[in-house]
Amino acid sequence: GAIEKLIHHDEGFKFLRALRGSPPYFQKAKKDLFAMIRQLGSASLFCSFSSAETQWIHLLRILGQLVDKKEYTDNELENLNWQEKCRLIQSDPVTCARHFDYQINQFLRNFLLSDAAPLGKIADWFYRVEYQQRGSPHIHMLIWLENAPTFGIDSDKEVVAFINKVITCQKPIDNPDLLKLVNRQIHRHSHTCRKKSKTECRFNYPQPPMKATTILYPIDVDEDAHNQLKQLKEIWKNIKKQLNDMKEGEDITVDQLLFNLNVSEETYLLAIRSNLNSPTIFLKRQPNELRVNNYNASCLSAWRANMDIQFVLDIYACA
Repeated sequence: GAIEKLIHHDEGFKFLRALRGSPPYFQKAKKDLFAMIRQLGSASLFCSFSSAETQWIHLLRILGQLVDKKEYTDNELENLNWQEKCRLIQSDPVTCARHFDYQINQFLRNFLLSDAAPLGKIADWFYRVEYQQRGSPHIHMLIWLENAPTFGIDSDKEVVAFINKVITCQKPIDNPDLLKLVNRQIHRHSHTCRKKSKTECRFNYPQPPMKATTILYPIDVDEDAHNQLKQLKEIWKNIKKQLNDMKEGEDITVDQLLFNLNVSEETYLLAIRSNLNSPTIFLKRQPNELRVNNYNASCLSAWRANMDIQFVLDIYACA
């Protein structure tokens, strides 16, 4: 009976709870996170921060000292070719992982939690580290902000005003240094886009251009409107195909794009809504920013690698 109880309640694995990365460890982490949601309410922002080992000159300098026992100058490091950078990184993956951990702690303590408060005053946070296919660490993070609006409680207008304050996807043409970093934000399809046998990019790139940031809701359909929904889905399929075929950085206005697609703005928005299963935020986006990942200008300038930042609509989906 005791053994059956152990099997039935999965209690035989409980001793693994202290072993980082094991299923019971993550079960416990998930319960902790759900407890935070019950205590603190919905998180405000969901962020991801990746590493850019080949772009981080300070990390390449450390690797040069450890691997080649050589003090490289900034100029030498900037002129290293791809193979040379990869050789340094692959020679010491432990230092790369430790450096990422150190950097994320410094970034959190000395920047996000500082008086500068680039995202607003942080009440609490939760993050987990994942490793990408290439062995590089990145983190997913939930951030609770003080006095931030909550979707479903505050009006959509307040939520959109807040989003426009902290999140953007625009190319800062008048700021060459930031533009250089935004080029690290361009989404390029890879095998992970089609994970779980998806035929389309699971990150929904390219994103549809918008004249203004907006929250779109799925269409409520009754029996009579079923055919209309079918038509809208077809229109959306055609729009998606044309957006996919567009070259990165094609410089036209949203109005010109709608003219090229041969749809009105109203039909365009309805076509997007026909494909939604839950409320979704669409940022103000020009057609030449189809594949730019969301970012916060201050965080991107400090982190200097690919990041993603989204306002949380459904906290349990995030968790």
